[in-house]
This record gives sequence, structure tokens and C-alpha cells, in this order.
Amino acid sequence: LQPQRLARLDGQGQQLAGDRASKTIALHRAIYEASDGTARPARCVIHTHSTALVARSLQALAAGRDAGSGDDDLLLPPITPYFVMKVGPVPHIAYHRPGAPQAAQAVAQAIARHAAQDRPLRAVMLARLGPNVWHDTPAEAMAVLEELEETARLWLQVQPPPLDEDQIEELRRSFGAVW
Repeated sequence: LQPQRLARLDGQGQQLAGDRASKTIALHRAIYEASDGTARPARCVIHTHSTALVARSLQALAAGRDAGSGDDDLLLPPITPYFVMKVGPVPHIAYHRPGAPQAAQAVAQAIARHAAQDRPLRAVMLARLGPNVWHDTPAEAMAVLEELEETARLWLQVQPPPLDEDQIEELRRSFGAVW
């Protein structure tokens, strides 16, 4: 990683220096803007094509669960306490080609919908593509991504029953979980 090659953009998303910015810059800007003013504003966004998460997305689609079909269309159920506490709900956003403005709009709508329900997001999953996670710093965003990827691996291996509402409520009370 060479610092001079990092894409540098101004506040309006215009390229200032470095290598050409990602085609998903509009999506990342939408995450910053939509999450600003929520209890979990984005200060760092990480986007990957994590294997287990894409596999879970494909599994859900193969089972007939269309991504983005409703408020309860989450990629993964609450199967571990750390997933509930560190990540929270992860909406499964309908497929759009990489860089499509519709993806940015769908993500912004999901962020707004969950914030209105006092369930601010830390992550979304783009169907067939990969997750976008955010937090205050790169290290904190990476920790969210790691917990999300490990939860997807567990789901693909075991598909355990989710935590029940009493267990989730205890995590809310004890640790401030937003599930």
C-alpha cells in the first residue's frame, strides 16, 4: 500500500489525487450521508466481497428469499450474542450492478428505516456482491466485518435457532445492543 496511490476525494466526491476512486464511491457517500445524525454515524466504510457472506446471500436467494423484499429481510438471524452486540441487524439489499445508483438509494433507505425504529445499522449486505460495514475507525469497522463474516460461516455450517426475544432483551439491557 503506497500512500500516494490512495484515491483522495473532496467532500463532494471529486477526485483530488491518487488512483481512480472505486465505482462504489456513490454508495459509500450515501452511507456517510444517511448514517450522519443516527446513533451510529459512519466515519469509516469498508466494503468487501467476503466469501461466507456472499455464500449466505446466494443461499438466501436460492431458497427463494428475495433480497430487499421487506423490513424483516435480514441476511442473518441473531444466532450469537456477539453478533447481536457488535453488528446488529444486517439488511439484505436487492441486487444492483456494482456502482449502480439504485444500490446507494436502497442502502440509504434501509439506514433511514432502521434509524426511525431506533435500530441504527452498522452494516448492510448487497445481494450477490458483499457487505458494507461502518464504524468510527478502520479498526472498529474491521472488527464489525470480522464478526459478521464469522457469523455467516457459523450459519452456513450449522444453521442454529436464533436467540429468543428474552435473550436479546437481556443483551439490550446489559450491553446496549440495538437488535
